[in-house]
Amino acid sequence: MKLKTLLVYIALSAVPTMAPAQSSPYQAAVVVNGIGVTYHEIDQRTLMLETLGTLGDVEKQARETLIDERLQQQAARQLGVAITEDLLKAGMDEFAARANITGEQMTAEFAKEGVDPEAFADFVRAGLIWRSVVSQKFQSKAIVSEAELDAAINLGSTSVGASVLLAELVLPLVEGQEAQVMELATDLSRRLRTEADFEEAVLTYSASPTRADGGKIDWIPIGNLPAEIGTLLLTRGVGAVTPPIPLPNAVAIFRLRGLRDNRTAAAKTIGYDYATFLIPGGRSEAALAQAAKLKQEIDTCKDLAAKVRQLPETLFNRSTLPLRQIPRNFADELAQLDPNEVSTNLTSGQNGENLVFLMLCSRTTALTAGNREEVRNALFSQRMEAFGTGYLQELRGDAIITYK
Repeated sequence: MKLKTLLVYIALSAVPTMAPAQSSPYQAAVVVNGIGVTYHEIDQRTLMLETLGTLGDVEKQARETLIDERLQQQAARQLGVAITEDLLKAGMDEFAARANITGEQMTAEFAKEGVDPEAFADFVRAGLIWRSVVSQKFQSKAIVSEAELDAAINLGSTSVGASVLLAELVLPLVEGQEAQVMELATDLSRRLRTEADFEEAVLTYSASPTRADGGKIDWIPIGNLPAEIGTLLLTRGVGAVTPPIPLPNAVAIFRLRGLRDNRTAAAKTIGYDYATFLIPGGRSEAALAQAAKLKQEIDTCKDLAAKVRQLPETLFNRSTLPLRQIPRNFADELAQLDPNEVSTNLTSGQNGENLVFLMLCSRTTALTAGNREEVRNALFSQRMEAFGTGYLQELRGDAIITYK
């Protein structure tokens, strides 16, 4: 399921300011083709978006999203589209699974923040309805021909993709204090609202090498990240902070600093060929100096293997693994590297006694002849998304929208 409602508010156009006075929370704040959006609905959606970590003018985003949903619901009625209770429950569970909880648990979490159960259900129902509308109207037009599929595979890329600009805050898991660390990470993910707050928290708590730069990471193609992280980021607006994400011996939260569309984005990464060389001494000056010297002396993974040939085999390793089998902290570092680039941001050992000299040899992408159906599905989804966006803009252009 692809709930695009959360993505709609990322680039909303300006609208007239809503009058603050209201005689009743159930009075219409906006009327869309004769159907009202009440102040109560806007308040509830605002609370919900804030709970999800949305920043910026959240009330405006809530109002505009609800206007879009009224238009989508009207289109659904014309087509006879309806969502059963079973589909709704499945949709709520699938949405909540992004945070590793059930739909009932997410409803309870929202309730703690004052969000009514109906508000969460309406949000999910709207996403499911719109998906059905777009599918019914445009599915036949989005079919990918064999010639188009061959062209995509030969190019080694898909027509649309995204890159993200992140900041990270990494908390090491101290033995015996795991619960306290997770509690701190959860608290930080909920209360850090501004870039300045996040940078201050990074300087105070983070153990990542990016700490000195406020946790900032350069642009990364979304396809290079583990799927669960990519999903979390794309279901939140720019400026939002993720829930805690477990890493080996650590837990991290990420702040989405930027999101951009890449018209020739690289295909989704499904595996890496990489080499590691362990340098005793952890992040000591001597170990970092040895790593810097080695980096200057080599250009490829083959060079690295030749250079360390005389050293104990336990210190050097080269692996070719699917993404799901690579430790999360290694995968996050590899996602930021080009072939034959090096990272020295990680350590290994129970007490970080070894500095990890990590080198990317190559990455394996999904766009190969053996993954035709995966490529076909990706192209089909992109076309459906484009059709849906265009249709919503058309509905907006034809609508009579009155702000009270």
